[in-house]
Amino acid sequence: MSDKDYRIEPPPKDSGSEPLFRVVYVIDVNALNALEAAKLTHQIMTDPDSLSPVLEVMDCKGTVVKIDLSKDN
Repeated sequence: MSDKDYRIEPPPKDSGSEPLFRVVYVIDVNALNALEAAKLTHQIMTDPDSLSPVLEVMDCKGTVVKIDLSKDN
């Protein structure tokens, strides 16, 4: 698969009381294999001392907003 083949689709149209969003968290990690990379990423995501990430949030229409949680709003 090339970079051109990688696509993130919008979430399904919401039917609940709140809109549904797809949040994308991208991180590069060194690891021995895919499972170890996933475990390490989960550790980083849940570590309260970890830096706040920059996330891309997509609504059901495909609109994407980049949100930098490390910046004070």
